[in-house]
Amino acid sequence: MKRLVAVLTVCFLALPAWAAEEAGEGFLGLSPLFWKIANFILFFGLLFYLLVRPLSKFFHTRRAQIDAQMKESVHQRQEAERLRTEMEQRLTALSGEIASLRERMRRDGERERAALERQGDAEAARLVAQIDQEASRRVEEVRRELAADAAEVAAQLAIELLQRELTPEDRDRIFRTTLERLGARSIGGGR
Repeated sequence: MKRLVAVLTVCFLALPAWAAEEAGEGFLGLSPLFWKIANFILFFGLLFYLLVRPLSKFFHTRRAQIDAQMKESVHQRQEAERLRTEMEQRLTALSGEIASLRERMRRDGERERAALERQGDAEAARLVAQIDQEASRRVEEVRRELAADAAEVAAQLAIELLQRELTPEDRDRIFRTTLERLGARSIGGGR
């Protein structure tokens, strides 16, 4: 509101000077050049008076904004530098962890391979022992079968030999001897 009043006052004060200029004569006996200079000074003085505070406030605010932006940019640059340093440290640590992990995996692989070799050796030894037992059992079984076959063949040969070589008197004598032994057993308590 003050500004509007000031502008209207300047315009009102400038009216006589403009009117005198139109007439070609000086106002209050002063030359039109004086009134033009006075009008010019008054106009720019009023303009200065009206614009100093807003411009000062604008430039002060703008300067504060620029300072704040500068501070913010410095802060952001510092933050970016801190993050870059932190990322480099993490990458360095990560490289170390990767190398450590590779080494641990290599050692674990070697231990696992050794354990699998031991397990394979134990399994092979168990299978060999099992095969040896099976072979021994089969050899024993075959021996029994051979012994039984041999006994059967021997008995068959003995029967054939006895049938050929045994006379009826020998048969009677064997029969009697067998009966006597059986009788002695039944009398003696079943030995």
